[in-house]
Amino acid sequence: MLGKFKLAPFLLIALGVIFLLNNFGVLPWSIWTNLWKFWPVILILIGVEYLIGQSISLKTTVLLLLLIFLIPIIVAVNPFTKNPLATEELAISEELGSLTKAKIIIDLPATNLNIDSSTASAKLVEGKISFSKAAEKPEVSNEESLGQGIFRLTQKSTSGIPIISSIRNNTNLLLTQQIPLEIQINTGASKEKLDLSKLRIDYLEINSQASDLNIIFGSLYSARVRIKTSASTLSIKIPNEIEARIKIDSKVKSLSIADRFKKKGGAYESTDFDKAFTRLDIEIDSVAGSITIK
Repeated sequence: MLGKFKLAPFLLIALGVIFLLNNFGVLPWSIWTNLWKFWPVILILIGVEYLIGQSISLKTTVLLLLLIFLIPIIVAVNPFTKNPLATEELAISEELGSLTKAKIIIDLPATNLNIDSSTASAKLVEGKISFSKAAEKPEVSNEESLGQGIFRLTQKSTSGIPIISSIRNNTNLLLTQQIPLEIQINTGASKEKLDLSKLRIDYLEINSQASDLNIIFGSLYSARVRIKTSASTLSIKIPNEIEARIKIDSKVKSLSIADRFKKKGGAYESTDFDKAFTRLDIEIDSVAGSITIK
C-alpha cells in the first residue's frame, strides 16, 4: 500500500480544497501569507517518497517546481492583478503641536517595522512606509483633544491572493522624545526592531506574529509592557541602570535571562525592583522559539 503513495495528487487536492474554501468565504485569502512559509514541507514529502521506496517521477518533480516558483511569478506579472513585487511609498509627518501626551497605534497585517527616536522637536511622528502595490494603501489619522493626541497607522488585509505581497512591506518611524507615549502595536508576519532607549514610554503593548522581535529599553523612564507574540526569536535589552521585573508565561525552547534578574515567585526581578521609583514591569505571553533578556 505504501509503495503506491504519490505526493502530487494529495498536494493538488489540498490546494484545491483551500482555494474552494477561499471562494466560499470559509477561509480568508490572507491564509496564503502564512501557508507559503511551509513550502519546505514539499521537500519533506519528497523525502518520504524516497524512504518508502517510491522513486519520484520527473513529472512530479516538474509539477512541484511549477507550484513553488511559477505560480508566484504568474501572480506577479499577469494583467488581472497588481504586481506584488512593485512598491509604493507613503511619507508620514505629523506635527507635535501643543500635545502633552500621545498614543501611537500601529495596526498592520504584515510589515518589517523599525521604531526609533526623532531629533526633530516639532514632530510627533515622522518616517515612511513602503508597501506592495498588491496590498491596500495604509491609512494615517491623527486626533487631538485637551492636549492629548491619538496617532493611528492602519492597513487593511489584502483582499487578493497575497502569496508574496507582504515581503515588500517596510515601515520606518521616528517618534518624539518630548512627551510621554503610549504605544500599541498589532502586526502580522514581520521582523520588528524597536529602539525605545530615548523615548518616554508610559505603556507598551505588542500583539505580534513577528518572526523576530527585538526591543531596546531606556533607563530614564518607568514603563509597563505587555508582549504577546509568536515570534521565533524575542530579544529584550534592559539597561543595568533601571530596575525591572519580567513575568513570562510562555512555551519556549530556549530561555536566556541575565544573571541580575533572580527568580521570585512567577517572575524574574532585579534586586531593588520593589524599592525603585523608576522601573520596568514586563509581562510576556509567547510561544517563541527563543527568548533572550539582557
